[in-house]
Amino acid sequence: MNFFIKMSKIICFVTLSLIFSNKAFSEISFSGYQEFFMGSADQSQMLGLATSDQTDQSKSGLSNGTYTRLIATGSTKLDSGLEVTGVYTIDKDSDNGGDDNNDGVSVAENSLTIAGGFGAVAVGNMNSVGSMMHYRADTLIPTAEPDGANYKHFFTAGSNSYGPVNELDYARDSMKIRFMSNVYEGFSVGASYASSVTGEGDTASGTDQNTGTATDYSDITDLVIKYAGEMEGVGYGFTYGYTTGNTQIISGAKYNDYEGTMLTGELSYAGFVVQVKSIEQGDSGGLVTTTDDGDEEGFTACAIYGMGNFTVGYCDQHTELKETAVSVKNEMDVKVASIGYDLGGGVNISAAYFSHEESQGTTSDTDADGVFTMLSFGF
Repeated sequence: MNFFIKMSKIICFVTLSLIFSNKAFSEISFSGYQEFFMGSADQSQMLGLATSDQTDQSKSGLSNGTYTRLIATGSTKLDSGLEVTGVYTIDKDSDNGGDDNNDGVSVAENSLTIAGGFGAVAVGNMNSVGSMMHYRADTLIPTAEPDGANYKHFFTAGSNSYGPVNELDYARDSMKIRFMSNVYEGFSVGASYASSVTGEGDTASGTDQNTGTATDYSDITDLVIKYAGEMEGVGYGFTYGYTTGNTQIISGAKYNDYEGTMLTGELSYAGFVVQVKSIEQGDSGGLVTTTDDGDEEGFTACAIYGMGNFTVGYCDQHTELKETAVSVKNEMDVKVASIGYDLGGGVNISAAYFSHEESQGTTSDTDADGVFTMLSFGF
């Protein structure tokens, strides 16, 4: 008798499971991306020392990159007509003991978006509005370098600061709320707010965000206005962004709040595209009592030309800043030339040459150049 009772319970459980499993509250889809690299570099200057009379640190080998991930997307439509989309990402090697390449990076997204005639409002671990709306010149060319920084796996970069490439909280997954308008006559606007840069995906929930360093900013606001259009086959676009963040008082010392402006632009015609990006953030994060530092700025210009399945590209990037009590500037110069071929079905293969230089005035911290290949698959 007990056997039949147990069997009846099992049959009921299986039946109910099948019924509820067929009830879908939203549509779910999966997508993903994989990348792999092989490269070699020749480094003549490392950490301010000539490698000719130090241990040879030229590197070569294989790398599994940074941004491999699996993305689950769920979407539904409310009775009011609003569209709701949830995104959850599992990034590579994020298990205990794995590499931490994606810790705090926005590819490890966990967000919820509500969209309608007003635009879209999102909340979660995700990109800032500037990350979404600005033209990112250094992602334009095949391999998406130097933005991806995978090329740095093949040499040792300097340990000093050399100036800004992007605005505060770019491509980071700190908890934030974000608004992006629809496009009206070519114009669109956006704004995002993050309570603290320490509130990223690699930080335990409930962490005290009032502790940290001077550059662990809080109350980060990012505002962007964008215009894009086309005239007689020529595409063009411009963005202006303004980002602020509050710093902390540490051991009685006051630091400057973050204040940065970003200007980006794009021109395109046929298979040719050129993008530029300029950022200035003054003496953000520096001591208030120090007046001879700052002047932090960066400029990037990149271009591609595509014909059929082939694309070639070139990128040039320069950054600089002035340290206190030093008459010279810290500077960084990066150049990348690349070629890519689309094999179809989301598979791409590309190759690139790069040079990377970092200096403190006349003192060279880093001098490296190298080549690498990249195989990627988006699905």
